Amino acid sequence: MARVDVLAAALRALDAGRGVALATVVGAQGSTPRHLGARMVVAADGEQWGTVGGGKIEQVVVERAREVAGGAAPAVVRQHLVRDLAMCCGGSMAVAITPLLDARAVLVAVTEGRHSYALLTPIDGAALAVREVRVGDPAPHRPAVVDGVLVERVNVVERAVLFGLGHVARSLGPLLANLGFSVIACDDGETGALGEPPPWATRVIESFDPAEVERLLGGFTPDDRVLVITRDHAVDQQILEGLIQRDDLGYLGMIGSRGKVGRFRKRLEAKGLLDGEDGERRWAKLRAPIGFDIGAETPDEIAIAIAAELVAVRRRGETGAGAW
Repeated sequence: MARVDVLAAALRALDAGRGVALATVVGAQGSTPRHLGARMVVAADGEQWGTVGGGKIEQVVVERAREVAGGAAPAVVRQHLVRDLAMCCGGSMAVAITPLLDARAVLVAVTEGRHSYALLTPIDGAALAVREVRVGDPAPHRPAVVDGVLVERVNVVERAVLFGLGHVARSLGPLLANLGFSVIACDDGETGALGEPPPWATRVIESFDPAEVERLLGGFTPDDRVLVITRDHAVDQQILEGLIQRDDLGYLGMIGSRGKVGRFRKRLEAKGLLDGEDGERRWAKLRAPIGFDIGAETPDEIAIAIAAELVAVRRRGETGAGAW
């Protein structure tokens, strides 16, 4: 939610009567410190929130943004980081600088946190706009330029649904919460795991039944990340059986060794849950063993490996380099 936090700072400054401008990366080629959608807010007095990459490129952007915040026309800063600024990155960037004097309604809509919107930032620095999300809009955290406008989904609630509250989950939960996930903790409570509800969980559900969890959450969505990390292999298998055919999940992962995963596949095949081409596709979508292969052994290390994989899914739409 970092971009929304930057926009919230802009709204506070605007309501305090300060002139502010929004700097948004709308073009990035080659090796650049920030990429599409990176935002920074600059007040006319030079105070800033967020960053578009630091160094000389940010210095140039801040200087121009202060002018726009003070009443100058919208602007676009285009710089080649080597030729123009003698930076070693090697790429080029375009940063749209948008005045926010008349943007209060847009800022309120995208920062109130109650609804997911598409934020529209013209690449020429023209006024911001907001609209409902449409089919075909870019995925969260992966904005795209469409017809001269940077389109980005904001206020998306990314839920991480953890089946199991054991050692790994208790190390993983705080990491995911700090990454902006709404963490749902699910456990049957038989081992006392629910005795002290974890402070990082936005909700605790006393059940391992996927159907019950889905009902209580109001359904699963493509923005959900479901992780099967219980203490019991039999419970893991039951949960997996209830989820493997769900095509509406954005991510399904399960902890375990390669041997465990292989045995689970044979058992699901025997039950007819992986029949045909759809079955092969669904199994391929399952991430198991979950997490990047970094040689992790302790719960804290495994949690880091899993969190890193979810960041890759968020930013790239796939697990990326370093997968098992």
